[in-house]
Amino acid sequence: MSRWLFLACCALVLSAIASIGPTRAHDARPLGGRCSSDRDCQLGLGCVDQAGVMELQCAAPCNSTPSCQERFGADSMCLGADVCARTCGNDFGCPNGSTCNIYGWCEAAP
Repeated sequence: MSRWLFLACCALVLSAIASIGPTRAHDARPLGGRCSSDRDCQLGLGCVDQAGVMELQCAAPCNSTPSCQERFGADSMCLGADVCARTCGNDFGCPNGSTCNIYGWCEAAP
């Protein structure tokens, strides 16, 4: 009897875990990608919406450019708003949905 009770409890726990679902989208976007929520961004990134700086883009907090580059590579920088941004030389260096601005980092396309 206890074996069946144990199996039933295990089945309930597994079905509860399965119903929670993934915390990130299957096509989660990288640093600089467009987003509408944290779920749209790769693990470790959040969807940042700071008016006049970065609007609905995947980013991470930072305190210096070297901290961004250590985490994301040479093609990143820390903006004055304390968020990592992806650097670029042209639009081809930016993820879909963003363009290279005059300051050399990818921003959300209008």
